[in-house]
Amino acid sequence: MPPARIATAALLLGAVAGCDLGAEPPAVLVKIAPAQAYNDAAVAANIYGNAFRPAYQFDTTMGSAGVEVIGFSATLVGRASSMQPTTPLTTPLTTQPTTTGSDSFALDKVTWVSVGILSALVPPGIPSGEYDLVVADPRGHSARLTRAFTSLGVDTIPPTVSIENPMDGSVVGTNSQVDVLVVADDGDGLLTNLQVTITAGTAAPSLQLCSLTGGSRASCTFSFLAPAPTAEGEMLLIDAQATGSGGLTQKTHASLLLLPAPVPTGISPAAGSTRGRTAVTISGVDFVAGATEVAFDGQVATLYQVTPTSITALTPAHAAGPSIVTVTTGGATATLAAPFTYLLPPTVREVTPTSGPVSGFTPITIVGENFRASTTVITFEGRLLVCPTFVNANRIEGFTPPGTGTEKIEASDALGGSLPEAYVPYLYLATAVDAAAAGGAGTALHVASPLTPDGGCPGSVAP
Repeated sequence: MPPARIATAALLLGAVAGCDLGAEPPAVLVKIAPAQAYNDAAVAANIYGNAFRPAYQFDTTMGSAGVEVIGFSATLVGRASSMQPTTPLTTPLTTQPTTTGSDSFALDKVTWVSVGILSALVPPGIPSGEYDLVVADPRGHSARLTRAFTSLGVDTIPPTVSIENPMDGSVVGTNSQVDVLVVADDGDGLLTNLQVTITAGTAAPSLQLCSLTGGSRASCTFSFLAPAPTAEGEMLLIDAQATGSGGLTQKTHASLLLLPAPVPTGISPAAGSTRGRTAVTISGVDFVAGATEVAFDGQVATLYQVTPTSITALTPAHAAGPSIVTVTTGGATATLAAPFTYLLPPTVREVTPTSGPVSGFTPITIVGENFRASTTVITFEGRLLVCPTFVNANRIEGFTPPGTGTEKIEASDALGGSLPEAYVPYLYLATAVDAAAAGGAGTALHVASPLTPDGGCPGSVAP
């Protein structure tokens, strides 16, 4: 016996030990659910109320009690019955009413569940119309609920059915997992069948029969791997069909474009800034504009151009280090063999000297981090450092270009980008007095002149 029924039986046993049977309150009905249904098929229902007292027996020697769960009966009585009450209220009765006749229909499998619930089965074939509900307990006590149930007669409305996933018109890539969700609803009727058929190209259709629980609503979920297309433009077809107890059927359909899985083979450049927005080109085959996306460790990149053999994109921001590059078409994902490496942007920390003449060509040393051979140091307004020489990751040397006032010295390169907020100022001095006031830049003011007689950088060879 279920624990709930054992506990209830124990309570009833206690009630019997201390009270007379005549002191038990009569059962009162609240509702039957569902309160209306078509008559094409049997309908499982619950009867709700209170003081449903089953028959029980107990063994004082063993200290146990048993509940007779099938001692109740329930009947639907047409409104023309001679027992019809005059008010639409639930009415406790003390005697069993006469409910036999052409307008009375006994419910099947009436079972005691708890003091507040009975389960039952409404038989098929009940004529359309309103019915009172009469429930009798094992001791002959009865209760009646007026207008409790309505038979809707024969079901003339087909069920609804929809394919919630995948969406009609979407694309699927070869060997990608296709998750299917189909939902059907027969309203006040009962679903008797829900099935889904999958068809691809010339292959034999695959039939999926969905599990039903005997209600009016059902959802069906399953997954399968998309096949490879045998021809360009081939479609994957999903057909769903729902049938109600009245035999009426409803169908729906979704068409998906089958695409081959993408095959990426390379990326250029293979490194870029942690700040993102590095323009890269991915080479390969079977890329599809509008259906293919690129991701770096799962972060989707901005695509600018997609052709069957190349993708141009801007990288998303990412922490320094390698990242896995994936290309996805219709759920089919392929991974590049080599990673894309994110590099920290070069950063300027200090310069020596911090000032010099407006004529420029002052030897200068820039100190910072993440310098590379490709790093170019520029001053404010984009003027390039003259004759830059990469020394190591923390040092670059060169000559200042001509300038005026205080300008920002920033570092950038094609791989690491730049950090505009990381700069140091450099002061251009207009006169010798300014230089003296600045503490002496270590170089005298002079007119800008070539760095070597041939006009090139130190160490260069004239043509």
